[in-house]
This record gives sequence, C-alpha cells and structure tokens, in this order.
Amino acid sequence: MRALVFAAPGRTNPDELLGLPPAYGAVMELDPLADEGLAYAAALSEAGVPVEVHRFPGAFHAAFSSAPAAAVSRRYLAEETAVAARALGVHE
Repeated sequence: MRALVFAAPGRTNPDELLGLPPAYGAVMELDPLADEGLAYAAALSEAGVPVEVHRFPGAFHAAFSSAPAAAVSRRYLAEETAVAARALGVHE
C-alpha cells in the first residue's frame, strides 16, 4: 500500500505526482510556507505536471483576505480568476 502525504505534499516523491492535473500556485513573498510552495511547484513540474506559479512580492500569508482592498490583493484575485477562467474554458 502506497502512503500518501497529505500534510506536506512538497515531500512526495516524483512517482506520486505523475498524472496529476495542471496546477496553479500563488506564493506570497512573506509567507512562512513560500519555500515549500515553490518546492512543490518545482516537484510537480519535474514530474511533467503543467504548473503556473505566481509570486507576490511584499505579500504575506492570507494577505488577500486580510486586506482585500490592497493593490496586491486585487492583483492576486484578478490573476486567480483569470487562471480559473482559462482552466474552465471561459473567455471574456
């Protein structure tokens, strides 16, 4: 039986990532989990999974919900919406 790593997906081995659907990641510069998010995106890419990663300089974990009116929050939400629209085949 293969053990799945739910709490730390960045610690999976490449074989566990094969065949996953395309992924989107948003990494906030001041998030304590930023390095892990980037490592997971790199691991997905190495496994052949299409990955789109957006980095947000100066932002902290959950900045978009803590300060939704901030420019970086508006940019994040706009980019996330655009990524979802592309994935679903929705065109403006």
